Amino acid sequence: MRVLLGGTFSTLHKAHKVMIERGLSLGQLTIGLTSDVFNFNKRYQVPPYNERKAKLEEHLKEIGASADIRELMDPYGSTLSPDYDAIVASNETIEFISTINFMRKSRGVRPLTVENVGEILADDLMPIKSERVIKGKIDENGIRKEPVRVVLVSRNPTKIEGTESVISRLFRNYKLEEQEPVVEFHPQPMNHETFAGARKRVEGVKGEYDYAIGVEAGVISFEGLHYDVHVAAVKDYLGVTNFGMSSALPIDPPMMDALKSGQELEEVTNELIGVPDSGDRKGAIYYFSNGLKERKHLVEEAVLSAFVQRIAESIPRKVK
Repeated sequence: MRVLLGGTFSTLHKAHKVMIERGLSLGQLTIGLTSDVFNFNKRYQVPPYNERKAKLEEHLKEIGASADIRELMDPYGSTLSPDYDAIVASNETIEFISTINFMRKSRGVRPLTVENVGEILADDLMPIKSERVIKGKIDENGIRKEPVRVVLVSRNPTKIEGTESVISRLFRNYKLEEQEPVVEFHPQPMNHETFAGARKRVEGVKGEYDYAIGVEAGVISFEGLHYDVHVAAVKDYLGVTNFGMSSALPIDPPMMDALKSGQELEEVTNELIGVPDSGDRKGAIYYFSNGLKERKHLVEEAVLSAFVQRIAESIPRKVK
């Protein structure tokens, strides 16, 4: 099988090596390496072609493999040629390869078999990219060179505790900072307002960060039933936002009537159980579950769910 792999290879990092290894495992590999006159869309200076080619050749020699390295003058290269059978892709390039296969079909050429490696993540759960290596964010193996900076848009003790419980499991080295929200929110968010509130929190973050986290509690309704949930919005410094949701606390009709009258869930809970500031303690869920779950657990579930969505997006996608 004749296999294609294209790229700039500004730095030869872990993701590149995974793709090269995958291509070699399929058959005879041809690597299309962008030329010095290629129309780059990079926010950094791309090293000269000969320098990048030499590093590719050195890596191939180290692993005892061989590949045909060819200068790539345009995005298509040899992809439309019937001489090739397969191509190595990532989630970033899968849509373009779908276009290539459509063009091949229109010309009566058999589509390329697509070997998608997905998205190779660094240990901060962001993609390994040459730009991040060049700018000193990560090394070539995707290891952070400095702590992951996380900003939580809240000073609520249970939100802090629940959030830190998650990020301490996700990152070996991190720094957590709390900020006060800079926007006003609905007194008791309902339905889409809960998601909108979480998003508004992270949109107002000040200063530099890797991840901004906003957690909003609100009531969602379905077929006459009502549930209190926590929604987390996790936004990275690249502008990508993921959402996650916790398990739910059922809200009975009398409580819902009180909420509709303008009271917040914490106020209603305080009146029912006679405990002041229940939201800043263990939350309504603690008292209504007879101690089986605390509010910090709902925060954990929401934040972790948002990060799970991010991790899941690295799974290889299929060609349409």
